[in-house]
Amino acid sequence: MSFVVKYDVAVVGGGVSGLLSALALCKEGKKVVLFEKEGQLGGVLRSYNVDGYRVDTGPHIITRLEHGPLKYLMDKYFEVTPIFIPHGRYFVRTKGAVRTFPWNLRDWLSFDLIPPVDRLYLVKTLFSVSYLFDSEQDLNELSVGKLVGDGISPETKRFLDCMCAFMTGGVSMDETPVARFIDAERYKSISEGYLDKLYNVLMKEGGSDQTYPKTGVQSIVDSIVTSIGGGADLKVGEEVESLDVKEKGVEISTNRGNYTAEFVVYSSFASELPKLVGNLPSGYVSSLSKIKRINSMTLWLGLKKKIFPEQGSEIWAESPPYSWVVPTSNYDPYLAPKDKQLVGFAFIFPGEFDVEKEKKKCLGMIYSTMPEIEKNVDFMHVQALVPEKAVWTVGSQFAEVKTPLKRLFLVGTDTEKRSMGVTRASYSVVKLLSALKEDKFIQ
Repeated sequence: MSFVVKYDVAVVGGGVSGLLSALALCKEGKKVVLFEKEGQLGGVLRSYNVDGYRVDTGPHIITRLEHGPLKYLMDKYFEVTPIFIPHGRYFVRTKGAVRTFPWNLRDWLSFDLIPPVDRLYLVKTLFSVSYLFDSEQDLNELSVGKLVGDGISPETKRFLDCMCAFMTGGVSMDETPVARFIDAERYKSISEGYLDKLYNVLMKEGGSDQTYPKTGVQSIVDSIVTSIGGGADLKVGEEVESLDVKEKGVEISTNRGNYTAEFVVYSSFASELPKLVGNLPSGYVSSLSKIKRINSMTLWLGLKKKIFPEQGSEIWAESPPYSWVVPTSNYDPYLAPKDKQLVGFAFIFPGEFDVEKEKKKCLGMIYSTMPEIEKNVDFMHVQALVPEKAVWTVGSQFAEVKTPLKRLFLVGTDTEKRSMGVTRASYSVVKLLSALKEDKFIQ
């Protein structure tokens, strides 16, 4: 077997983490090759046309754009940047009403989905969160349920379970770490001062720097690929079959050829890494096997008229299955035929699920919550997806960017806990670049 095609770095996987890694490394002066086994780039960050509508691979809202990791990477490496449209407000819908989501203590006091006594109790609890920023307690092991305690009403527990499910990947507040919410509060605090943090808990709106990319999430992938230009070889439809990580380099075998690289960045599921790399320590392999994926289903409905008037998204929190609802054509009317509306309904599942069975159940919930939708359905499209490669729960397992093999690095949403989606992936790439500089692979 001859390994004659030589690169500085090989990137395995062409999702957003792999693409951002390839872009950054080629801009850092490296000769890069990227392998994607599927017929297109982007992974779960794509848009495509179906029956006159343009759907994303699940609803996406880009978080922390103001001064988060994607903004950092765009400013430093992008030649072309997408156009982002402000997300708008978050709403909570039940069969009885639509309410503005309570981001802070002020809003919680008037949030009438839950009883007044519970509101006061949760305000006290939320206020105490501000004291946990600098706590030495392991907040990854302290659950929201334990922090809140017993004695809350079923309505309040249901709402908190709903919020925790979307923040972590389908689990209740008894399995959701307080660290997940502390992370969000830390981001809102630009400075490290106590008064800044206290102000955010008391007053600040949480989604003010969240956006939707015009023309759909495909525009992010297109911007990355355009920015790469000829700076990297992007090999689509080429599957990596093995990685032989040696002391002085890496040998890569694919279904089309053999390559060598100085080091490799693996951006697919960390739990599947042992299938490609044979010399990983057994303890490390065992830890990777404990990573749990997030499973989701998205129902895209095209509506004959505009039923959702607001630019923003909704959390449907009355009863399971809980849903996150994003009318994407409110951001860009060209995503739907003229005078029609495209809406994505996302559902999170803690494990494997039967798509047809859950589709029927979820449609029933949608129609019972908003009966007007059923008689106005023009189009329906279902997707089963893995939006995050690791669930952030109490005691959950994540991989690290660095591996036991010095020329093998990982990147992706199973190597980083902060935020979610594209933002979590971007955090992992920033962490990767820091590790590569530390190990002298880049300057």
